[in-house]
This record gives sequence, structure tokens and C-alpha cells, in this order.
Amino acid sequence: MSIFLLTSCGNVKEIQNLVYSGDYDHAIDLSIEKIKKKKGKKSADQYTVLLKDAYDKAVKRDLNTINKLANDRNPEKWQTIYDTYLQLDARQEKIKPLLPLSLIKTGQKVNFAMNNYDAKILEAKQYLANHLYKKAKILLASHNKADVRKAYDMLDELDRIDPNYKDVRNLMHQAHQKGMTYALVEVINQTNKIIPKQLHDDLLNFSSYGANNFWVDYHSKPVANMVYDYKINLKFKQINISPDQSREKEIIEEKEVQDGYTYQKDANGNIVKDTLGNPIKIPRMIKVRSKLHMYQEHKEAQLQAEVEIMDNRTNQRVDDFPLQSQFVFEHNYATQHGDTRAIRQEYLQFLKEKQVPFPSNEQMIFDASKEIKMKFKDILNKAQFL
Repeated sequence: MSIFLLTSCGNVKEIQNLVYSGDYDHAIDLSIEKIKKKKGKKSADQYTVLLKDAYDKAVKRDLNTINKLANDRNPEKWQTIYDTYLQLDARQEKIKPLLPLSLIKTGQKVNFAMNNYDAKILEAKQYLANHLYKKAKILLASHNKADVRKAYDMLDELDRIDPNYKDVRNLMHQAHQKGMTYALVEVINQTNKIIPKQLHDDLLNFSSYGANNFWVDYHSKPVANMVYDYKINLKFKQINISPDQSREKEIIEEKEVQDGYTYQKDANGNIVKDTLGNPIKIPRMIKVRSKLHMYQEHKEAQLQAEVEIMDNRTNQRVDDFPLQSQFVFEHNYATQHGDTRAIRQEYLQFLKEKQVPFPSNEQMIFDASKEIKMKFKDILNKAQFL
């Protein structure tokens, strides 16, 4: 009971602190949760009182905000007014399922002021839509890609709050086309090794990247009459491949193991029996031996590359990213002569393996490049091209 009371007081104190700090909606959510759990119990009364207090203060604050903005001539105010009316409406919708609410202990009804904000929401939405539309059209006329992309975001917001508003969808398409950046990507081999064609094609297959840069279109081959904003070079600087290495190690394994059993006999050569009349068995131990040949196949490839980003409009290098990766091929197997019972458990798994051919240099390069590709993809997705 003491623990319960402490927990209950703690919850009340937490909600009170939220109200004092002005975090009314969080206090409302916690109060509603407690009232639902304690439905019909006197212990719910304290949360009902807190809910009423938080709700009244939240409504008063929001209405004061709207009243202050009403005389502001800045059209930016409509975003705040619209959002605040939505907040007022959503808040009372949370409480409606609990109504009517009364204090269990006294039966006194607790009243919550409810208003119909539909007309106000519609009015604010209309003003906001008109503001967003006008501002987006001004930004859309700019020759600055950053402004055009802001116009797209505004039109996208407008389409969200008021679908099919005027020609918004068409303007969004225009903004996307005008705000696009075009980049030509090339793989450059500066090593003395041959880069497999499969790897070259895979690095330039942007559909396999899952690239999600909404504002950048990457091309691996130049398109006629296309003006490219950026040139991106993926340069392979160095490729190191070790020779095929096969190491052999001979291991002698010896162990004492049980090999059947004998019967215990007395001084006269008679078999000794236990109290149940069964012959007493003695494990017969023998030493077994095995010669184990361990083989290790090893080969590795190391790649060093660099992503170079050039701005074609200024003919300047704007960024570069060093990349490196490594791929190791390693395979272990073993053969043995003798008694397998002598072999430790850790070696037995290698007896199940067989010799396998070493991967070709081309395959090693391809496997090592997987990490390069993932890093290259990350660079393309995060790039802030204008």
C-alpha cells in the first residue's frame, strides 16, 4: 500500500510539474491515461482536477496567441493561426470520449468548454493557402535553385492542407523540374590493374543504389544538349592483390580413450560381482594417435579510391572523399591419418571442409568494391547540390 501511494503521488507530482512548466498537452495526455485506468475509482478524482486545470490553461494560451496575431499584418501569421486552431480542435476531441466527467467522491460535474472551430479553421486555411500560393509563385520565378526548392516545399504543404488548390500540382511539377540538379558520374581507373566491366557497370547502375536524392539526377552517360551542373569522378587510385597463399601445418594428436572394458577379478581369477549380482566392469583405456595436416588458403585485396566533385559552372573542385576497402578470402581445411578419436573437437570441423579454388583477381576486386559502392551511395544520397 505504501509503494502504491508513493507511485500515485509521484504521478500526480509529475503532471503538476508539467502544468507549472507550461507543457499542458503532455499533462493532458498523462491525465487522460490515468483517468482511463482508474475509471470509477475515487483515486481518479485528482487526475480529473489536473486534466481540467491543464485543459483550461492550454485553451486560454492558444486563444491568446490567436488574438495577438489577429492584428498582425504579416501574412506569415496564418500558418501559426491555422496550426493553433487545429490544435484547439484536436485537444477537445481527445477529451470528448471521457465526457461527462464527475468527481467520484462528491458527484460534482466537471465542465470542459467545448467550441466549434470548423469555421475558424476553414477561414485560416483559406488565408494560409492564398499566402503560400502567392509566396511560392514569387520564389518559383527566381533563378536560384534554393528558392525554387523552397517554393516546392510551400506548394507541397499547400497541397497537403488543401488538395487540388488551383494549379498547385502543375506548379509543383514546374518547381521540381526547375530545381533539379544534373550530375554526370564517371569511373576513372588510375591503377595498373584492370577494373572488371561488371564492376564498372555496377558502380554506374544508380537504380541498384536505392538512391533517394529527390533533387539530383545522376547520369552515367552524357545526354545530348544536357547541361550538367556537376561532374562526379569516382577515381580508383590503387588496387593491391596478394598472391594465392596456401599454408600447411602438421599437428600430432594423442589421447587416451576408452576401448571397451574388462571384468574385475579376485585373487583366484574369479569375476567379482556387485551387490546386485552384476559383474563389475573396468574401462579399458588405450592411447590413440593421429597425424593432422591443417591447410589455410588466404588471399586479400585492398582498394583505395576517391570521389571528386566538380562544379561545372565554376570549374572548381568543391569536395572530395577518400575511400578504401578490403576483402579477405580465407578457407581452412584438414586431412588426417590415424585414429580420429585423438583429434580435438576444435579441429574436427576442418576435416569436413575440402580444398576450394582461389577466387580470381577480378572476383577479389569486385568483392572488395562492395564497401566502396556503399560509401559512394551514401555520398550521393547526402550530397547537397544546388
